[in-house]
Amino acid sequence: MDKAVLITAPALDASNNVSGVSSVANFIIANNAKCNYRHFELGRKDGETGKATLVLRLLKTYCKWAGVMFFGKTGLVHFNFALSKASIIRDAPLVIFAKLLKKKIIIHLHGGDYLFAKKAPGWMLFLLKRVFSGNTPVLVLSNAEVSEVKQKYSAKNVFVLANCVDLKDAAVFNRISDETTPLRLLFIGRISNTKGLDFIYAALIKLKKLNLNFKFVMAGAGPQQSEYMQKFETLLGNNFEFKGVVSGQTKTALYQSCHVFLLPSLFEGLPMSLLEAMSFGLVPVVTNVGSISTVVINKQNGIITELDENTTASVLAASVEDLDGSRAVLQQMSLAAKEYIFKNFSPEVYIDDLNKIYATA
Repeated sequence: MDKAVLITAPALDASNNVSGVSSVANFIIANNAKCNYRHFELGRKDGETGKATLVLRLLKTYCKWAGVMFFGKTGLVHFNFALSKASIIRDAPLVIFAKLLKKKIIIHLHGGDYLFAKKAPGWMLFLLKRVFSGNTPVLVLSNAEVSEVKQKYSAKNVFVLANCVDLKDAAVFNRISDETTPLRLLFIGRISNTKGLDFIYAALIKLKKLNLNFKFVMAGAGPQQSEYMQKFETLLGNNFEFKGVVSGQTKTALYQSCHVFLLPSLFEGLPMSLLEAMSFGLVPVVTNVGSISTVVINKQNGIITELDENTTASVLAASVEDLDGSRAVLQQMSLAAKEYIFKNFSPEVYIDDLNKIYATA
């Protein structure tokens, strides 16, 4: 009989919410035939605003969670958790409540600025040590995260499970190098300043001054969508394309049409969009945050730079200029990026490892 698993995530429909956690949850649900998943929605949809609306939504979430915990038939709770302030405030009480009721639970961490970048204040530390208390299995995205959650938050039973993506469409795509085609630069994800869009904007100013022949493509949605659309349209005119929320074959076609993936984030876990882009042979130009450096090997399968307010934009611009100037290097890195993903990220192995972790809860 299939194991009953309650999995938490924002809205699973990409048209309602652009979220890496939702992408992970969708991947797990679609690929793990041994489990019968029920989705519990956590997090606001894109476009929701107003404090009163958010407070009401939070109260409804707590009431619904209590009902599911008391009356729902759930064998295991797969709780996707981000170490960011908003997520901790909302989600820590839910985890603690489930643990008080002796529910079997695993905690699946997805980055956040309190994983590496920030030191948690006392009240947050109090909550998080209770979230990670006991022998609750904790899933992290790389070995670099293991010591962080053990030392900072006293987690004991920690497993590494790097994110994974479906590779079927990427497997049948062969990228053909064309030196005459304008370089197409892609950002895809949540449209927010935390994703480094200010760095991208500053870098594109520099590239425009160099008269580089490029197009910038932005896809996704988020709280600052209108702001950045206007900025990029004003700067680039016809050399800017906005695709909105993409999925399925539309997303596949977008990856196939672009050459370089830009993600100079302020903080991350292990972005699904990064793995997807690399699987199609896009060359990533990214910041060294979260677990990104476990996948991107500098100047081999991509370009990785330290996060620095004074230098990141310049490094982005110089990296794109170099890739445009040497399409042979671009092609070499493209092949290396795709090969790395196919060698190290097997959906079958991922699901098998996940089910082994489930068995320890």
